[in-house]
Amino acid sequence: MVIRLFTLLILLGTVSVTWAQSIPAELQVDPNYSADRLVREVFATDRCETIFNVRQIGTNPDGIGYFSAPDDVVGFNRGIVISSGRVRDAVGPNRRTDTGSEISGPTPDPDLDIASRGRVHDRSGVEFDFIPLTPQVSFRYVFASEEYCEFVGGNFNDIFGFFISGPGFNGPYANGAVNAALIPGTNQAVTINNVNFRTNKQFYLDNESAEVRGSLNCGGEPTNGPRFQKIEYDGQTVILTATLKVIPCETYHIRLVVADVNDSDLDSAVFLEAGSFDLGSSVSLESKDDAEEEDAPIIAYEGCRPAVMRVVRGPDSNPDTDQTIAYRVASNSQAREGVDFSAATGIATIPAGQNFTEVPIHAFADDEAEGEEEAFILLDAPCACFTDSVRVIIREPEPITAALNDPYLYCPSEKGTLTANIQGGVPPFTYRWSIGSDAAEPTFSGTLPDEISLQVTDACGETLTSTARTEPAEPPTLHFPDQDLSACWGDELTMRYDLSGTGPFKVYYRLDGGPTRVVSIPDNQSEAWTVTRGGTYNIVRIEDQACSVDVSELARANFYKPVLDASYEDPTCSGGADGSISVNHLKTVAPYTYRIDGEPVPSANTGGFPAGSYNVKVTDALGCEDSSTVQLRAPAPLEPIDINCNQLRRLPFETSAGGGIPPYSYSVGGRQFVEDIWPTLVPGNFYNLVIRDAVGCELSQPNFYFPQAAPRAVSLPNFIPQQVGESVRIELYHRVPLNQIYSYRWEPAELFDCPTCAEPTLTAPFTQDIDLTIEDVYGCIDSLTTYVAVDGRAPLYIPTAFSPNGDGTNDYISVFANGDLVDRVMSFRIFTRWGEQVYADTDFAPNNAQRGWDGFIGGRPAHVGTYVWSVEILLYNGDVQEESGTVMLTGH
Repeated sequence: MVIRLFTLLILLGTVSVTWAQSIPAELQVDPNYSADRLVREVFATDRCETIFNVRQIGTNPDGIGYFSAPDDVVGFNRGIVISSGRVRDAVGPNRRTDTGSEISGPTPDPDLDIASRGRVHDRSGVEFDFIPLTPQVSFRYVFASEEYCEFVGGNFNDIFGFFISGPGFNGPYANGAVNAALIPGTNQAVTINNVNFRTNKQFYLDNESAEVRGSLNCGGEPTNGPRFQKIEYDGQTVILTATLKVIPCETYHIRLVVADVNDSDLDSAVFLEAGSFDLGSSVSLESKDDAEEEDAPIIAYEGCRPAVMRVVRGPDSNPDTDQTIAYRVASNSQAREGVDFSAATGIATIPAGQNFTEVPIHAFADDEAEGEEEAFILLDAPCACFTDSVRVIIREPEPITAALNDPYLYCPSEKGTLTANIQGGVPPFTYRWSIGSDAAEPTFSGTLPDEISLQVTDACGETLTSTARTEPAEPPTLHFPDQDLSACWGDELTMRYDLSGTGPFKVYYRLDGGPTRVVSIPDNQSEAWTVTRGGTYNIVRIEDQACSVDVSELARANFYKPVLDASYEDPTCSGGADGSISVNHLKTVAPYTYRIDGEPVPSANTGGFPAGSYNVKVTDALGCEDSSTVQLRAPAPLEPIDINCNQLRRLPFETSAGGGIPPYSYSVGGRQFVEDIWPTLVPGNFYNLVIRDAVGCELSQPNFYFPQAAPRAVSLPNFIPQQVGESVRIELYHRVPLNQIYSYRWEPAELFDCPTCAEPTLTAPFTQDIDLTIEDVYGCIDSLTTYVAVDGRAPLYIPTAFSPNGDGTNDYISVFANGDLVDRVMSFRIFTRWGEQVYADTDFAPNNAQRGWDGFIGGRPAHVGTYVWSVEILLYNGDVQEESGTVMLTGH
């Protein structure tokens, strides 16, 4: 095959509802299915989705439904049922002979009105459009009715039909439709009068009670019908098949409809098998030889018997039904159909129950030497979702040749087989040997005639005869002479032997008692056999052109390799040269030589190596060698103690060396080594420290400074008090030795006399934060903040009372102040309690007892009482400060 493509997705979705359910013990009917679902999911096998415009015929949904039942009810397990009454009434037992229900009343129908002699009632069914993928579509059905058997022969019977219209149909019904519900082998429609207990009774199944059958003279057995307890209808047909001859890929319309005639009294129904409306399953086109060679072409020889094309069902095909497909020869084929070959009719049907059918391919003989010609046969369904093709090769048959060895040697003492070299011709071949056999390779025993002949005939009828003289022969012999069969692994050994007989030879042997192997030797001029595997070779059988003989001839082949497995000891310390290498290897042929990095070494065990990569090689007396790379690794070098900030923040202080092989021990000055030396050291001191790891490697760390661990290096007071205009010296609380601190940095720097000193003098004009950043000798940084609290109250004094009586004491109210802090009095004013200004002075120095208010207003003594004063003063730093208060004038 050239192409195989088909889609199973539609198949899986289509049949899942139908086939995945279990078979019930009795007939079950479910009217709760839409027409679309009944057609697509139950009735049809529509892999390529070529069904559309599905709709119900009739207005009452009770007239169509899904059913399931055992095999002995309608003959198939599942499907859809359409009825002129309620589909639920189909369920057995057969309680009445006149079951009926009105589901829609008088209902004209374009097809049933033509087929019927009376008025159509309660029509029910489904209709849809479809595009077939194959030239034949069929489905299986059963017709059942309550009008059996009492109304057989009447003028008015219930009616049903499968009316199909479309290309190729020109029938008497609407749109040129024909009725596909026909009695097998006839053009008669299936009706109650055409299929019953009298007419075409081979297609009829009775379901009446014995009483009714006897009273109506309907014939049959004197017992109830075999389905009496299982279905309501009084009679039914056997399973019938409706067959539609269609044109692939054209559009057709089908109406599946049943109805009562003249009344709604008695019901009839049609059961349609699930999945039987098959629009076309996938197939493959194959050569008959496809089983031996995938995608093998069909080989047809001119003038010979036909080749065979197989049409094989696809995995989605229903094996219980016929499957018909159309095929054609591709237009671009080199070989011409009808001129060079024929491929039958273009239609092939796989019978039910079979997996494939065969189509003959005839290649026509001509007088032209054309060489091979090629054609392609394709599935002829362009609207399908699957396709396939097969290649056909037309060949001219070659002349047949048949050659027997002359003389034909044979061994009289043993059973033999006659063979011939057949060339050309067209297989299969027929054979006729002069010894009376028609086998291709007949067996014989004993002595042959002096002459034998073979007549060969190929598939095209060409015959050729070959004759040869016969000659008896002696069995062959083989013997191994003494020899040294030793070599290095990977080389070849030449195994010499003495051989007699008539070649070609086959020598059968077993290696070390293993399975039997065979080696071919062209003739007895060969004297050596090349082997690459070591072991004991036991020759068990020899065959030459004529005879075979069992023997037992032994030879031992040895292949050596001193497979190396070096062991080593790494250097003890970083930078050391005490590593060693020991060369261990398989024993082969002594003596041995050893090399490390190309240099010979005196023995297999050598020391004094630093860390590094070394190539180690061993060579035996045969020159067989092996090598390996050894990597010596020294431990990491010891690393001095590196103190970090995290260690300094935790108590108790813990630290450790690094590198080497832990655990580590320590010594001061090379004296006793202990693992926990730190409690013996004094913070702030320097030591000559020696570090030793677990294997004795040492490292000196001179001038090792032992620190003090603390959460932070210093502490600041919560605040620093300072008077305005004054300075204060800051005192720190050091938590670590002073030599552990590398630097101080105070900010704002302009407030300090030495911003990088440990305890500077601070002069702050007002209350504010100050920051200290400390870095220790390990680079660890602390940032601390406190604040300076400046007493901002002005050093100002104004008396609370004065008596301007001229006694020289307290005669004025004046401004007194701290001269270091107050530069000038900018203004000094006095008011009555009602806000009337009685005195004012500006821009003068404080502390003048004679400069102030003398208690007079306009030259008159002011009234005794309380007055309000207000003063503005200029401070040393340029700030202006306002103050106010009251003063009591006590008398004059």
